[in-house]
Amino acid sequence: MRSSLLIVVALCCAASLPHCMRVTDGIEVDVAYQPAATPASVRTDMGYRVRLERALIAVGRVELIKCDNFVLDLWRIVAPGRARAHEFSSPTSLGVPVVIDLMESAGVPLFAGTIRPPPGSYCGIGVVGMPADQDAEGLTDENLEMMQHSVLIAGRVEDELTGDETPLLARIFEVLRYEMLFDRPLVFDSPGLESVSIQIDHTKWFDGIDFALQSSDAVQQQITENIRSSLQAVLRETEADL
Repeated sequence: MRSSLLIVVALCCAASLPHCMRVTDGIEVDVAYQPAATPASVRTDMGYRVRLERALIAVGRVELIKCDNFVLDLWRIVAPGRARAHEFSSPTSLGVPVVIDLMESAGVPLFAGTIRPPPGSYCGIGVVGMPADQDAEGLTDENLEMMQHSVLIAGRVEDELTGDETPLLARIFEVLRYEMLFDRPLVFDSPGLESVSIQIDHTKWFDGIDFALQSSDAVQQQITENIRSSLQAVLRETEADL
């Protein structure tokens, strides 16, 4: 009797498997990075003008976060962990390392890849910034330091009140993890295509910093926090949104 029941269950699973595979294969989420256009100088909210010479960020992985297990998935993304030399892709993630040179950005999207998740509801996306490996897209002879950095910023800071200028150099070595909620869940129960744009507004990276009073460590810590708040995940508008 038990063996008969197992056979029935197996046959049911086998019958439903092609349908499930078709649904999964037909679900696609295109992901792109969308840096803000870089101005000649960035005016901060504390009366400083930052003239950037270099601004780079390295991303190792992006991953969709399921709604029904959001707290657990989110903890897995933000919890401290050891970075691997190369992040591998999965059905819900892209492990395609890329170095984004924000100084070369004109606000043009940089396509990251396509995630093909199984059916379900997804409420957000996580981004892991980490030092690049040698085959990272965008890694060149001019930015090989990004194999040791998650973020590299260089430039000069001008105090608009006094006219004084000081050099700015921020080197962030550690793995940086960010998580963003969508403004609506992505619900997949049939084949469909969605697009997620990860917007990077690096013109906000220097807000809340008093360069004349804060130490270099404090400046770098604030920049790290500003990077998190500068990221936003934007979904493609649907007909219902228009």
